[in-house]
Amino acid sequence: MAARGWWSEFFTGPTLELWKRAHTRDESRGEAAELARALALAPGARVLDVPCGDGRIALELALRGFRVSGLDACASYVEDARRAALERGGERGIEAEFVQGDMRALAWRGDFDAALCVGNSFGYFDDEGNREFLAAVHAALRPGGRFALSYPLVAELALATRAWRDWHRLGDAVLLSESWYDERRGRLETTYTALDLATRAPLEEKHASYRVYTRAETEALLASVGFGRIEGAPDEGGWLVVATKATIHDP
Repeated sequence: MAARGWWSEFFTGPTLELWKRAHTRDESRGEAAELARALALAPGARVLDVPCGDGRIALELALRGFRVSGLDACASYVEDARRAALERGGERGIEAEFVQGDMRALAWRGDFDAALCVGNSFGYFDDEGNREFLAAVHAALRPGGRFALSYPLVAELALATRAWRDWHRLGDAVLLSESWYDERRGRLETTYTALDLATRAPLEEKHASYRVYTRAETEALLASVGFGRIEGAPDEGGWLVVATKATIHDP
């Protein structure tokens, strides 16, 4: 399923609309504050959010005075982020740009002080594709730049309970998820079903596939593309790794 690019068709229709309701403004504001601390962002730092979704984290960082760029493959998300930047910027304005593109092929080179990947957005691809993404982020950072990778599906946490059923009420609908782990491929296969609460009728069913890495494997991937000073710790979303791009003074 992953080889056919499930993500290219996933973020459409009712599922997309429900996903947009999954986080409150307060939650996004709190996540942005935690990421700013984890990345030790200096005032006015230039930050890359990839993939940025509808810009919920990127916009909160921009409102804190950082210069933010966001990239996402979903055109609808990018349009929503651009619209929100105009609406929430108001008269004071905010420095935020949003572009559509492939997270494995970033055009920036040495432009950012920091980058982040959050919201269950890592592990979509096969091993080569995931490494290409990390290499693209590394290239987009300046020497000494930091990258925060929030990885909810780190193996030590994701495989601990094997109770992969969950549901979330989002307005007048419910989003159900059920997963199974493919040990041979090291992937968590997940089916999401959107249900209308009034009629209890299914609105849509979507499939997703996520690569599951151990903490050591995640850190080894980051090191393989040139990151150093890799530090990981549990966070509310699972596992947060902060990696630093080496400077010319590093051994």
